[in-house]
Amino acid sequence: MSGLPGRLVAADPSRLPTVEVDVLVVGSGVAGLSTALALPPGRSVLLATKGRLGEGATRYAQGGIAAVTSAGTAGAQDDSASRHLDDTLAAGAGLCDPAAVLVLVEEADRAVADLRGRGVRFDQAGGGLLARTVEGGHSRPRILHAGGDATGAEIERALVAAALAAGVRVAEHAFLVDLVTDAAGAVAGALLAEPDGAAAGPSLRLVWAGVVVLASGGAGQLWTDTTNPALSTGDGVAAALRAGAALADLEFVQFHPTALHVPVDPRPLISEAMRGEGAVLRDTNGELVMAGRHPLGDLAPRDVVTRAMAARMAALGADHLWLDATGVPGERLEERFPTILARCRAAGIEPTTDPIPVSPAAHYLMGGVHTDLDGRTSVPGLYAVGEAACTGVHGANRLASNSLLEGIVFAARIGRAVAAGPAPGANAHAAAGSGSPAGPPAEAGEPAATRAALRRLMTARAGVLRSAAGLAVAAETLAGLPAAFAARPDGWEAANLVQLATALVHLAARREESRGAHWREDFPDPVEAWRVRQTITRDPDGGLVVGALPVPTLADVAG
Repeated sequence: MSGLPGRLVAADPSRLPTVEVDVLVVGSGVAGLSTALALPPGRSVLLATKGRLGEGATRYAQGGIAAVTSAGTAGAQDDSASRHLDDTLAAGAGLCDPAAVLVLVEEADRAVADLRGRGVRFDQAGGGLLARTVEGGHSRPRILHAGGDATGAEIERALVAAALAAGVRVAEHAFLVDLVTDAAGAVAGALLAEPDGAAAGPSLRLVWAGVVVLASGGAGQLWTDTTNPALSTGDGVAAALRAGAALADLEFVQFHPTALHVPVDPRPLISEAMRGEGAVLRDTNGELVMAGRHPLGDLAPRDVVTRAMAARMAALGADHLWLDATGVPGERLEERFPTILARCRAAGIEPTTDPIPVSPAAHYLMGGVHTDLDGRTSVPGLYAVGEAACTGVHGANRLASNSLLEGIVFAARIGRAVAAGPAPGANAHAAAGSGSPAGPPAEAGEPAATRAALRRLMTARAGVLRSAAGLAVAAETLAGLPAAFAARPDGWEAANLVQLATALVHLAARREESRGAHWREDFPDPVEAWRVRQTITRDPDGGLVVGALPVPTLADVAG
């Protein structure tokens, strides 16, 4: 592949049906819905979602939302936002932006109040107090949950209902193909593809918008084993890269240590909260996996647990380990984890009496489109939020259950930033284009085969354990994959995955250290000189340009 194309489709704006709105929000998970609801009254909004409302990754979130809140919570009242801050910084392994983490923990109370105001029904422990639990990396039980282990589904339900009640305009099955920029490089809208029953392929529509918010999720489909749904192909992140936006921290990908080890895609998640209730990891000999590995044992940060599991599996030649919850009272498991128990039982596993087979799976992209504290990207008019964004909150390793909170907190900030910005005006339609030319259509690749090969490659060479030799093989193989595919959603998804994999491998090969979720077998220790965040942009010829962001200390931002 000679270079990353500037766009996927060459389209003449004058020949396409168009619609004009003030704000286009791409994505309908917690981040996209929260953004649509946070936008100022009087602004016209279109919420475009790749599938149907409620089909994104949010509904898979089990454990809960990490927040220190003034609402009554059950248990000892010895927690604080500063403790949450400390735990987040510790999990991030020196690469969190402290200013972003301060925003996250200090605005958590307001975020939870907003969710409750929109109808989210958090679990209660009696007496009107909110129930809470502990997860890996947290020093206190501060995880609020709903429906036992169905927090994401409950939040999604409430936010969808609130958006529909508010009259938010929704376009389902609308695929983000490319962003549209004007002559000055500012965003002017986006090219969407929607089903057309009267045509052989999708119908293209141009949405003119003064503001575009990417809330399109991550790219878990880069790996063979993932907890992410099939639509998690990084479309918004890749489109931002093609439009000139800077991405950051792409080399940091969190592999959840405990996905149910069954041959399905996506892999069902076994929430970390189950270990918070007393479940333990055992190997095939019944030995405790985390004994002596970390002071927090089975509740160590996710990167620590994942590496320990990978090492034990390699030593034993095993493809999975066991999560033993048989020491937790059966009625407690039924109350807290009805979704997990149902999924296990559907696979013929009874968690109340037998250990659960588990193995690591790709779970969360810490990197994404680089933003400031109000969600602004390096492209004027373009914002990003949720897993598609990189605010700097997560650093090298996301603290459990901070992601739902991040989506809500920063969505609210985008709403305030848009409200404080200039009133919407006419878009410079005549000056708008889609960036540099599309990639050559000749010799288009086969999407399904390319996607399958890519996922195997990334799992083997850019997964939990990495090395210079493996990453070099990945880079060379990626360079030989097709850059162009048929102009339909599966082809665009394949192109997006190839582009993001290329950028990710490039940054991973450069970072010659082990830190957080990035583990190099040939550089097993963290290196102080690498306590910087890497950014990556696309140059006009399709090449990749790497930059570096210094990481301030907490004292720097607190002073």
